[in-house]
Amino acid sequence: MKKSWLAGLMATALIVSMLAGCSSGASTTKETKDTAASTETTAESKSETTAAADDSDTILIGVSASITGSAPTNGLRTQQGAQLAVDEINAAGGVLGKQLELYVADDGGTQDTGINATNLIASQNVVAQVGPNLSGLALAVEGIVSEAGYPMLVGATSPKLVTTINNEWLFRIRASDSIQAQLAAVYATENLGCKKIGLFTNSNDYGSGARTVAEEYLTEKGIEFVTEQHNTGDTDMTSQVLKLKDAGVDCVIVWTDDAETALAARQFYDLGLDVPVIGSTSISTPQVNELCQPEWLDNWYSVTDFTTSNPSEEVQKFVESFKAAYNEEPELYATTYYGSIYIVADAIERAGSTDPAAIRDALAETDGLVGPLATYTADDIREMVHGGTICKMVDGKAEFLEYILVEE
Repeated sequence: MKKSWLAGLMATALIVSMLAGCSSGASTTKETKDTAASTETTAESKSETTAAADDSDTILIGVSASITGSAPTNGLRTQQGAQLAVDEINAAGGVLGKQLELYVADDGGTQDTGINATNLIASQNVVAQVGPNLSGLALAVEGIVSEAGYPMLVGATSPKLVTTINNEWLFRIRASDSIQAQLAAVYATENLGCKKIGLFTNSNDYGSGARTVAEEYLTEKGIEFVTEQHNTGDTDMTSQVLKLKDAGVDCVIVWTDDAETALAARQFYDLGLDVPVIGSTSISTPQVNELCQPEWLDNWYSVTDFTTSNPSEEVQKFVESFKAAYNEEPELYATTYYGSIYIVADAIERAGSTDPAAIRDALAETDGLVGPLATYTADDIREMVHGGTICKMVDGKAEFLEYILVEE
């Protein structure tokens, strides 16, 4: 890739200073069992929240996770990743002499349930919240968090989280679609040498945000492209796929959610659209590529945040810790929210306080904190991740190619 757009490979990560061995003790999670019913809560005043946190022997962090709904595995991995980080930090002595504890609320992957979940979290005197991971949910609840006055760290990637709102309590801990969609377009044209790009995206916030970024880049570079869209829940994409094929595209960028990504892979294969495909993070996750036959993915790439095949010491140490704790390999959700707890813990330690405002200010000064997902550095719009991983799908699994930083 041209240096004017991208920097080179990420340096081998240093070990996060607080990383300790996995604790075998009992879970410290408080989990809500039902957030489906309508819940009305009013956040306590910031001074009362701070006093309660200072007086407690524990530091409570809220977790919004999709434990039920259409993608419960994602919620499970979110909870597991966050809990593993808590167990490690507590085993190493905690933060400010206190133990961390999680309050997990099920956001169900829907806006109504997500609002209820964040209202529940806001009622618990938490010092921070991690999640939700879906952009629509994050957009729906950011005002609640702002009113409650505590930081929220999200893996949601829609550009709208910073282009349409300015919430000083909101921090993004994954690369935004503005970065990842640009990486996909650059990789397609500069690395793969493609001349006519198909854009196949979901019509929701996630897909639309990425499509806009890719279209702007391709237009600026004078590269021809064809755009097709689909809707969440579609079960047949034949019309859109055939239009891309008939247009003679020599690469397709696919940006959609999990179920639709797997469907696209099958229909591209069945309908003979045999060109390189660069997918979003979805295709590199086990819960999606396990829905696909390996031959569907022979020519697929992914712009993602994380793959277990990344050889860095930081990634491999985390992979082994997660496997020891849960007998499963980690994926994106586990890694994102494992990192989120370390980010919060680091901010609390540097702030020397459990005051949410002090934690917010420390989060905004995060600089060079290394984790298995990325090296976190907050910029002036509270984005903490500034690059992405390029993978190639090989025998149905994501193989690491390189980590690339976008130049500031």
